[in-house]
This record gives sequence, structure tokens and C-alpha cells, in this order.
Amino acid sequence: MVSSVKNTVNLVLFTLIAGCVAPAIQEDVSTEFSKEGLHAVRSSGFDEAYVHPDAGLAEYKSVNIEALQSADVHITQTVVSGTTRRDWQMTTERQANLANAWGDACDRAFSRYSRDSSAGKMLKITSKLTRVTPGRTSSTNTAVSGQIVIGSADTVDVEIEIRLYDQSSEELLAVIRDRRTIATILWSKSEGANMGNVFNSWAGLLYTRVSGE
Repeated sequence: MVSSVKNTVNLVLFTLIAGCVAPAIQEDVSTEFSKEGLHAVRSSGFDEAYVHPDAGLAEYKSVNIEALQSADVHITQTVVSGTTRRDWQMTTERQANLANAWGDACDRAFSRYSRDSSAGKMLKITSKLTRVTPGRTSSTNTAVSGQIVIGSADTVDVEIEIRLYDQSSEELLAVIRDRRTIATILWSKSEGANMGNVFNSWAGLLYTRVSGE
């Protein structure tokens, strides 16, 4: 059982902004990540979050941000009204655009971190898009990932998994999974080049959890 003191100290990285529900780490090790000793975290701001109680992520002062992987993303359907099959294909250009957009978002979010391993403990950040579910319709006026949807509009759910490792030991420290609902046009047009706002949101929240700020 993890002590309440240790829980408090190690959950600094998952502290939410003022006014939000405070996160809580579960005492039992996650079944999925029992080998790695990760515990599920509630109210992290992400759909799912798992962390090692002794991760000490705030102690890392440099990061190695690997390229976003998207070649194997599962797209649940490719026949969507108003789009073509190509809009849902993981072309080389689309993969490059997505990787560039994610890299730019992380560079901005982690601009205060060194990329030099000699600067101290280095955190390796890997990420991959895991699932894209198109074809859902929003029938209310709402903001969808920064885009105002008025009346009705087709939307798509985009899911990501982010893993954090100690660069030296390759120990898995944390796993984060999240899903965002966006207007279909943001995914289907411009070969994925319009995903910047979504990626900025993910990267910004990730920075907050890692740094503890």
C-alpha cells in the first residue's frame, strides 16, 4: 500500500488548475500495468492516466520528444458524407504533417526544458494516435476543440496514447490516454495540417502534469 504522504508528493505532477477536482491515485496497482508498477490516477484531466508512485517527473529537466506515430491508427470507417476515402487514409504526407504539428506543440509546451541529456535527468516522451472514429454528428451549438459548431456538424473522435520513460533506464514512468472530439474538417482536410489546436491542448496539459506547475 502506498502511503498517503508519498501519494501527495508524487501527485504534484497531476495537480489540476484551481477550481478543478483534485486528482487521486488509487492504492492498488493497475491490472494492465502491474508489471511496471503503475497506479491509476483519477481526475488527472485526461481520460486515463497511470503513474509510478516514485516517478518524480518534476525532477526531470530535459526531454527527448520522439516523433508522433500514426501509421497504425485504427480508423473505424472511411465512408463519411462530404469526404473522400483519401481524407481518411494515413498517407505519408498526413503522417508527416501530424508529426510536425505534434512536435511543434511539444516544443512550445516544453520550451523551458533542455534537449541535452547532460543537463540532468532526461524524460523520454513517446506518443501515438491509436483510434479515429468519424461520422458522429453534433446537433447543438458547442465549441469542438476550439472550433464553434453551430446547429449540426460532423465530428470525429481522435484518441492518443502518451508514454513517459526514464531515458537512461527505459523504465516506464507513466501512461496517458485521451480522446478529443473535433470537427471532421480538421482531420479530413489539408492532410492533417489543421490539428495544431488539438495538439497544443494535449501538449500543454502534459507539460503541466510533468512539471507540476
